[in-house]
Amino acid sequence: MSVKPKRILIVDDDVDFIAASRVALEAGGFEVLSATDSRRGVQAAEEEKPDLIIMDLMMEQLYAGFSAVEALAAHEKTRDIPIIMVSGVTTETGFRIDEDGQRPAWLKVLEFLHKPVDPVELAKKAQAILQQ
Repeated sequence: MSVKPKRILIVDDDVDFIAASRVALEAGGFEVLSATDSRRGVQAAEEEKPDLIIMDLMMEQLYAGFSAVEALAAHEKTRDIPIIMVSGVTTETGFRIDEDGQRPAWLKVLEFLHKPVDPVELAKKAQAILQQ
């Protein structure tokens, strides 16, 4: 009997980020799903029930990722799926979401990572979260 691979959903409008992350995650043995906007991401999470979600902050709207995280937390099927949020907001604006390198308590995600994100490090982080 083979073990079913853990499924990761990447929600990001940057197709290059999705492609690079997909390569590293699949090399780590994960099945990777993707969506390029927050609405499709929430829909995919509800339909596919991934084991982990990697969510961009800024997509079709400046804070689309925040809205998506709220929608996922409010839905019975998706509220327990761990989320890693990634964003280039600090790089682009200098504005920091995190507090002293930690995700803010009000943001219902496990991790907040600043882009650019090393895909290999992202895969390692995903592995660590899913082994818990």
